[in-house]
Amino acid sequence: MRSWVTLCSISALLLGAGGTARAGFKTTVTTPYPGVKHTVYVDAAVPLRVHVVEVDVTSQEIHLTSTMTGDRGQTVSDWADCKRGTAGCTPSDVVLNGDVFAPSGYAPRGLAIGGAKPWPDASGDNAVEGWFAFGRPGDINAVQLSPPSMVEMPAQTLAVEGAVGGRALLVQQGMAMSSYDAADPTQPFRQSPRTAIGLDAGAHTLYLVTVDGDQVDSLGMTAEQLAWFLTGLDVADALELDGGGSSTLYIRKEGGVVNAPSDGVQRPVANHLGVKYGVLPYHFSLVGLIYDQVFGDMTKLISTATVTVDGQTATWQNTHTLYHVDNITPHYVCAHASAPGYKSSTQCRQITEAEVAPPNGNNVQYLSMVLFKGVDPPPDMTVPLDMAMNRPPMPTLDLSVPGSGADGGGSNAAKGGCDIAGRNEPVATGLMISLVLFVGAASTFRRRRA
Repeated sequence: MRSWVTLCSISALLLGAGGTARAGFKTTVTTPYPGVKHTVYVDAAVPLRVHVVEVDVTSQEIHLTSTMTGDRGQTVSDWADCKRGTAGCTPSDVVLNGDVFAPSGYAPRGLAIGGAKPWPDASGDNAVEGWFAFGRPGDINAVQLSPPSMVEMPAQTLAVEGAVGGRALLVQQGMAMSSYDAADPTQPFRQSPRTAIGLDAGAHTLYLVTVDGDQVDSLGMTAEQLAWFLTGLDVADALELDGGGSSTLYIRKEGGVVNAPSDGVQRPVANHLGVKYGVLPYHFSLVGLIYDQVFGDMTKLISTATVTVDGQTATWQNTHTLYHVDNITPHYVCAHASAPGYKSSTQCRQITEAEVAPPNGNNVQYLSMVLFKGVDPPPDMTVPLDMAMNRPPMPTLDLSVPGSGADGGGSNAAKGGCDIAGRNEPVATGLMISLVLFVGAASTFRRRRA
């Protein structure tokens, strides 16, 4: 069963490209907190709406948190506001729903840790659930995502403070997963509301994702479609969390719940993942010199360079000698330098509050670079996959009779399997053509990621 459904899902995904217009996504971007970016992707032609929150976990102003066992069974917004008032709970600014769970007792199906304490009745790590865990060793966030295939506990070096479990694995080492278990209660082959969590290759950026679904203005995604969407964002590893009516994203500065839960109201869920923002009293200025091929030679400075730091264009001091950017949060900071006739360069390093705070810190930090003569290679012109270019034909959804999934979250309808143009029988010719296209697409993708 699994082989046929996987092939059928790929067939639908690729056949959809030939018969639909490339309307593409329209995006709206906000920055509710420093180090937190919220992007809403809307494709009215599908229709589809996806919320993506990117969190700079290298920032010491960002703190991660997850549900303690006594705070289970709350809606996302109630948990964000600590409505239950459990000792140790502090309000969160960005919150996502957590793991699939058993409705009786709100017991997560996988690993659950909150306040550095594992839940006593959660299932723990197992062969069908992975997990996302975090800690703060040395006052710097550390994160880890473990796939379902690995039965393990978070590394001791993580100094784990929290964890949420999830299934299925969507992306691994930059590759979208194409094989899913048809018996999974998250119904991977149905277009439905979904929640996912991901990391970039350096584990510097955390992605919190919700897909609205089972609605007239957003039908939802299959697990594979979501996986391909995430790879287009350069997500390296991603895990699905609870979906269906549980899919909820909360951003305090944007009024609370920002997506549209498919039940029409928020659903109480077992556990949650939260992000807290707390401004630090000490920021710093980044300065540096741009050398012509020889580091440290003050006679070989490039006076035509342009420098950006985290996307902000630097100013110059001393007649274009020293670049300068102010008011930077302690985090993993990157400077990019370019100049006519030279190959561009990017240098990064983690800068901590201890390095910039008095009495021993210095609020001016240096990051100088060397540029070498030459030209940059041409940009990668590969167009990232998106749902507007590669979507399957969308079935007509019956929204009149909501149902319930096998677990606490699940989907609102019992539809599953492969539905191509409203049929569930094989389409031999289309399948063979789409398999050829898939091999070519996978080869191109591997070359682009290399």
